[in-house]
Amino acid sequence: MSLLTIQNSFQRIVLDDDCADASWVNQAAQRLPSKDRLAIYHNAYRVRLIDVLRDTFGHTVTYLGDEWFNQLAASYVQSHTSVYNNIGLYGEGFPPYLAEQLADDLDVAELATLDWILRRAFDGADSTVMTLEHLQQVASGDPETGSLHAVPTLSIITHQFNTLDIWHAIDQDGTPPTVEPLQQPVDVLIWRKGHSPHFRSLSPIESEAIGYVRAGETLNDIGAKLMENFPDEDVSTQFGHMLLRWINDEILAIPSFLEPTTD
Repeated sequence: MSLLTIQNSFQRIVLDDDCADASWVNQAAQRLPSKDRLAIYHNAYRVRLIDVLRDTFGHTVTYLGDEWFNQLAASYVQSHTSVYNNIGLYGEGFPPYLAEQLADDLDVAELATLDWILRRAFDGADSTVMTLEHLQQVASGDPETGSLHAVPTLSIITHQFNTLDIWHAIDQDGTPPTVEPLQQPVDVLIWRKGHSPHFRSLSPIESEAIGYVRAGETLNDIGAKLMENFPDEDVSTQFGHMLLRWINDEILAIPSFLEPTTD
């Protein structure tokens, strides 16, 4: 048999639901039968990927309990072949999978999504964060072209349930509160500050403002659109407070024209 044929056969054996035997495995005395030896790899593949999911979705593990989580993780592993060179990326489809499997308990998928994006923020791309001096340079430039840029680790997700309260209770080794739907959906900002992932809920006006930042809108356009969409708010004051908080939270990256040059 060619090496490629053996490799393809071995891959099929590892990925199939049930472990099969193979004629190309040497049958040697004083050793386990060939099928039992192949079963070691068949099982190890699943155990390793379940361990990856348990590590990535730690709060979800605690929330569901080991037995229930492991059952869902094993089902996911069997139906979702690993295609990643970086094994840390394997769980990308796990939150949507939980939403499908637990359609009556969507708080679980929300919690898993929070776990996932916090982990991705931790190992996301680096950037040079904007300071107040940088902001003043942008603001004092051409108002028609001056725009802000979010750091690459920034994400916004929307929660329908009291998932943040559940996450905090688990994080503090407490008892999670009873799941409850929120009166209004809440957007949650996730990013990395320094070396640590952070998250916090957003007001509607701040969520919209950050959306404009991510879309590349200019400072003038952001202010004008916020005034149009929030006529009862003191937009000038609120936008000023937002900018300062964004600087302190390190969610803004400096634009390319402010990047230091090297000769």
